[in-house]
Formats: sequence, C-alpha cells, structure tokens
Amino acid sequence: MKQIVPELTRADAQELVAEQRKEFRLIGSQRRIPGLILFEYDLTTGELGRASMKTEIALTVDGKLDKSREVMSRELCLYVQAINEQNAMRKVRQMLRRQSVIKRLFKPRENGR
Repeated sequence: MKQIVPELTRADAQELVAEQRKEFRLIGSQRRIPGLILFEYDLTTGELGRASMKTEIALTVDGKLDKSREVMSRELCLYVQAINEQNAMRKVRQMLRRQSVIKRLFKPRENGR
C-alpha cells in the first residue's frame, strides 16, 4: 500500500521543529485601546510607521462573529500605541531611555530560556 505522507527522518523532524519555533514565537502582547493607532519603530533605519496587522473573523457556535487581530511583527522593532506620529515618537524615545528595554533589546532570550 502506498503511503500518502512520507516518513521523516530524525534530522528532518528536528529541523522542522526548529523552523516552527522560529515562526511561532510570542514576543509580547498589548491590550488594544480603542481610538489609538499601533505604530512600529524600526531600530535599524529609524523609521516610524503604522504596523501591519492581520485580522481574522470567525463564526462561533452561537452564531456571533469573533474578530481577532494579530500584528505581523518584525525583529528589531518597537511597537507603541498612540494618537498620532508625534506622540508615538515621544513614547519611543521614552522607551529607549529605560534600562529594562535596552537590556531586552541587546540581550534577547531564546525560546524562554
């Protein structure tokens, strides 16, 4: 009988798990505040812009719509919620002055270690 799914070797399985860890990594979460915009500050280029988001709508069992948003996060970026770009830039400057943020940026943890 012909197999539909090919068998994976141990090395292939470990490589697949390592790739999945890179894809699904919880960086942090923030509660969305209505009326504010999520901005993304790129530390390498110094650009400030709106963060790209992915919205998913699902129909629940009782017939209601469930909406969830997820930010397409990038490495070496800070995310802040603000009314406009000037306030977002002010909040980014405040974050960069904090020692805890500086330590987290330059000494990242790997997979919860």
